[in-house]
Amino acid sequence: MKGTAMLRVKALILLLIAALVAVALSPAAAASPSDASIIQVEQGADLWAGETASFKWVVYNDGADRMLVIPRMMTSLPERLSYTLEPTSWVLDPHQGFEVYLNVSARNDMYPALVQASVVFNVTDMVSTASEEFASSVSLNVRSIYAFQDRENRILGIWDNFLPAPLDGNLGAFGVSILIWLVVAFVVFEVFGPSLRRLTARSATKWDDIIIDVVKWPLFLLLLAYGTVSSLEILELNPALVADLELAYLVALVLIAALLAYRILVKMVLCWGKERCDDPRSGNGDVMVNGVELLGKVVIPVAAAFIIAGILGMDLGGAILGVGFLGLIVGYATKSTLSNLFSGLQLLVDRPFKIGDRVPLEDGHTAQVLSVGLLTTKLLDLDTSEEVIVPNSLLESQVIINMNAPDTRFKVSVKVRVSDREDPRRIEELMMEASRRTPQILQGGNAPVVRVSEVKEGRMMLTIFLWVDDVANRHIARTEYRSNLYQVLGENGVEIAIPRNRVWLNREQVRGP
Repeated sequence: MKGTAMLRVKALILLLIAALVAVALSPAAAASPSDASIIQVEQGADLWAGETASFKWVVYNDGADRMLVIPRMMTSLPERLSYTLEPTSWVLDPHQGFEVYLNVSARNDMYPALVQASVVFNVTDMVSTASEEFASSVSLNVRSIYAFQDRENRILGIWDNFLPAPLDGNLGAFGVSILIWLVVAFVVFEVFGPSLRRLTARSATKWDDIIIDVVKWPLFLLLLAYGTVSSLEILELNPALVADLELAYLVALVLIAALLAYRILVKMVLCWGKERCDDPRSGNGDVMVNGVELLGKVVIPVAAAFIIAGILGMDLGGAILGVGFLGLIVGYATKSTLSNLFSGLQLLVDRPFKIGDRVPLEDGHTAQVLSVGLLTTKLLDLDTSEEVIVPNSLLESQVIINMNAPDTRFKVSVKVRVSDREDPRRIEELMMEASRRTPQILQGGNAPVVRVSEVKEGRMMLTIFLWVDDVANRHIARTEYRSNLYQVLGENGVEIAIPRNRVWLNREQVRGP
């Protein structure tokens, strides 16, 4: 009996162990992909062209094993839509979760459309290697940034087509509409402009004529562009083609605006500036006008290019970096040119001299300013009658003396030596008399002044300070004054003291034997 009982106990133990093994190896006891919970937060969204819409899912692991989750897009989107699915994969620990984002972006030229997209999540149990897929769908209502109006078979996109057959279709409405727009543009360009010019011909100002010239061509091009696009939309066109037409119209608007800005610069700003340049008091205004014109030729096209790039949805970050790097290279290569350019702009702003002013040169000669450019300044050497071209950077870095400022008067001095036995007051009066005989020397409030400068070795030196009426006469005035002074001193028996050196020779008498 005891042996039988022991056998039963052993059998029960073996059965219990087998049951435990069976339970452990049973698939029902292992975690499965179905333990993953996927919650969709958004199911639909409006997406405007040029913007981005986002969808979010939350994935949670309810099981006991780690899981690998890989989301992927199953739907092919239109070419003008792009998407990113983040993250592309994720290892999910037990009782943890993470978020998945689908970002859909539309280009600026995207047309209206209703897009259905499907996202599939592949979930794999990393212990049992079992996998399962869960599908989720989203809806996108894509809207265009353009005003898509119902223009089909409407004349000018407004009135229903009332034409008889065979013009009662889209082609007939398109033909009549484009013809009407051509007539309107022709009337504005050839009739309205000249008529308005005749009406303003009696006005004293010319600014009304300038305004008509400025807006005439841009208005003509604007009418043609708008008329062409709106007429093409009358046809039964593909929405993608309509979006392209609207995009081309926006680009045309930017180009027309750039043309208008440039014409305003040329016709109005430059005309105003050149009117000021005709005034002698304007100084270097003509050069400033040329500088503004050059700046406008650079700034306006660059601004238009950046605006068009933004409309087309281009990423300008890399282009800006490339342009900046290229600018560094070009700036280093053209360092001297840029230095002259900025120095020229500083000369135009500070205006230390104007055309016609006289400035001294480094070699002692006197030059007259002929022109001030953005890179160089042209001078006329009055002593050699040669044209001197000076880089603005060299001119701006040195001390600039304007011999015509603050006025055209110029002060010179003449020195004379007489015997110290002469009466200084008498010599002063004779020197003043010589100045009165010189017509270029000013009198009255600018009368000459005489000073005794030196008395030495039997000679007395007097200096007279003279105001010349014009800087251009300074050499003539000094020469004529010396001649008149010599004559006045001679008439009054005064001799100009000439420096004398006495040389003593010690001679030794040499006698023969």
